[in-house]
Amino acid sequence: MNTQNHELALANDSIPALIKRFAIPSVIGMISIGIQSIIDGLIVGNYLGANALTSVSLIIPLYSFVASIAIIIGIGSQTLVSVGQGKGDYAKAQNAMTTGYFSIIIFGFLASLLILLFSESTARLLGATDMVMSDSQNYMKGLFIFMIPISVAFYNDYMLRSMGHPKKAMTLMTLSVTLNIVLNILLITVFGWGTFGVGFATGISFTISAFASTVILQSEKNKIRPFKGSFRPKLLWEMFYNGSSEGVSELAGGVTIFLFNITLMKHLGESGVAAFTIINYIYFIGAITLVGVSDGVIPIISYNFGAKQYSRCKAVFKYVILVNAAIGGVIAIIMVFLGPYIIELFLDNSEQEIIAIATNGAAIYALAFLLNGFNILSASFFTATTDAKRSIIISSLRGIIFMSIAVTTIPSAFGIEYIWFAVPIAELATFSISLTLICNLLKRWKRDALYMKSIDLKR
Repeated sequence: MNTQNHELALANDSIPALIKRFAIPSVIGMISIGIQSIIDGLIVGNYLGANALTSVSLIIPLYSFVASIAIIIGIGSQTLVSVGQGKGDYAKAQNAMTTGYFSIIIFGFLASLLILLFSESTARLLGATDMVMSDSQNYMKGLFIFMIPISVAFYNDYMLRSMGHPKKAMTLMTLSVTLNIVLNILLITVFGWGTFGVGFATGISFTISAFASTVILQSEKNKIRPFKGSFRPKLLWEMFYNGSSEGVSELAGGVTIFLFNITLMKHLGESGVAAFTIINYIYFIGAITLVGVSDGVIPIISYNFGAKQYSRCKAVFKYVILVNAAIGGVIAIIMVFLGPYIIELFLDNSEQEIIAIATNGAAIYALAFLLNGFNILSASFFTATTDAKRSIIISSLRGIIFMSIAVTTIPSAFGIEYIWFAVPIAELATFSISLTLICNLLKRWKRDALYMKSIDLKR
């Protein structure tokens, strides 16, 4: 679809049709990433053991931090490009894409350099003990040499969606994930590369995706292309601000993993961390499905917000709320009733202690899915309407502030076995804030619409 047809569709197609077109590919792409993580865990847990699984889990917060910067630039640039298209300001949209592309390359280079230079001290900071230090460092070395292409792949995924290519974005993500799984199996089971192979497989897969997506974006069929515009520092600040809440959400995932890892390592040792790692794989699949739906509709909301079609923005929100509620309910049921069977796939029967801890935790974690779909969508909605302040408030409260308070206080107050309630409690506390902010926004839009109508009548 060329740029003109893409814009006409955003402005005129039915809301359900647009949501289907943009959200489904986004969800499939996100689920592919989640499946990759689960299969990585299955391979590592079954072929390399629980300690290797723990070593990889300890480094995930660092990867989440690096990925959060790429997501900030990607979402922020996507919002500026889509809003610019809605307003007809193609120069700003073009410069936003170019600025984001070069910024992501510079960031990826600096991240690789610093992390690889200080790999041991970084692993120590993340909680790696002598028992898992070697595996943790090897995973870091295999993964972080590829941070430039990995960052570009994330960025291009958002750009493809904003340019009307959600299916191509989905296809590339799915193919890269499939390749990652195949390489993981080969590098671990055939070549014996251990945790280094886990990181290396991810890097190679995303490198191919980054190259292919750049070629697609550079096509002359696209009015806006990565190398067509100019680098604008002012736009870099705008995209950081607009995309910061989505980056905070990604960072919050890393903070959550870090806090759980440190607390569980202290009270339950490597077994506790391994149990949490397995629970988090299951939770991650559900959460990224909701993120996929919510982030997938950002181009629709942003374009119509730029065109001042607020009624279409509200319609998107209402439809997606229902979709997220249904998805959350299904995932909660799966975690409660099928959780034990899923957990047993990751470990052999000799790890009964870990299986018991994870089974109990998964049932409690499931409660979070009754509310987190609304919280995730609310943050994405404010991002899409360039209201970064409120989006940051939701993301920070949900994933960092409330989570930090819950994880650090619940074990000391009630016992380590109650730590799993931290996630649903944080979601419940955030829900009250999200609901208030969304209601206030919709009321403001309604007042503005009535005011404009009265002006038109006077004319």
